[in-house]
Amino acid sequence: MAVLSRLLPGALKQKINATIESGLGDRLEARLEKDSVEQQKKSARTVTRDDLRRDLEALSLPTGATVFVHTSLSRLGFIEGGAGTVAEVLKELIVEQAGGTLAMPAFSIQGSMADTLRSDDLFDVRSTPSGVGKITEVFRGGADVERSLHPTYSVCALGERAKWLTEDHHKSEKSFGEISPLGRVLECGGYIMGLGSGLGTVTFYHVAEDLRDDFPRQVYTADSPIEKKCVDKKGEIQNLRFYGHDPEASVVRIDKPNGLWIRGHLTEYMERNHGLRWITVGEGQAWIIPASQFYLGILELMEGGITIYSTEQDVVGKQAIAV
Repeated sequence: MAVLSRLLPGALKQKINATIESGLGDRLEARLEKDSVEQQKKSARTVTRDDLRRDLEALSLPTGATVFVHTSLSRLGFIEGGAGTVAEVLKELIVEQAGGTLAMPAFSIQGSMADTLRSDDLFDVRSTPSGVGKITEVFRGGADVERSLHPTYSVCALGERAKWLTEDHHKSEKSFGEISPLGRVLECGGYIMGLGSGLGTVTFYHVAEDLRDDFPRQVYTADSPIEKKCVDKKGEIQNLRFYGHDPEASVVRIDKPNGLWIRGHLTEYMERNHGLRWITVGEGQAWIIPASQFYLGILELMEGGITIYSTEQDVVGKQAIAV
């Protein structure tokens, strides 16, 4: 975008900036989003609430299950009622029908984790929006939803274990350790799920980095832990400290375009060895795996010389685990 800006004639650039500042830019963006939705509606069948419920019932979750869900609304087709429908159906099936706990990310990271921690932006657990999709933002605003106090990786939860999952997140300098929401999903025998998303953007990978002292890579900045002010549920400012992920340590990673090889390798390994399964949901797919099996698979791969930061070239010549 910066390169494009430099190539624009000065007069045209001034007109564009004036349009943005006048608010027309926001209205144009809203119109484009509306047009995108309409186009999606025309090009795909409408997925109703009943369709979605029927598809998700194929998960066959046990009573009382705790499920941490990553979501991507755009990959499910045209959902009648949009993000609200998805959030409601998940709540009905996991919390109301099965007596379990539904958890979702409500991450508010801007750029890198370390940059967010160093910035002057104030995280308010009551009002800072989720930056990881419409479904998570709708869920965040729901009645009785608990949210952890964390400036980059907060988690929202609803159900039997919601308070337990979220209440101590800010007390640990490591964001994915034992008392973190994801650490507790592992502890209680919960599940990790992707709804419309693949196995690239899965935050659970970081649990191994925080629980295992022998993780073979330094992922945090040299100045960690970094101090950060956050506003808690009572509106009071708390001075907290968190380890910040170093962007230089993740130039290659499973969630990035250059992570295609490790993404495929890990997905196939989990399917074959640790119970990763897929179902069709709407016009897309969902996957689910027990957190304990996911963690075990991550450790097995690590012991074979493979992490989410590995490339195919990295493991040539090593005794890598066969898929």
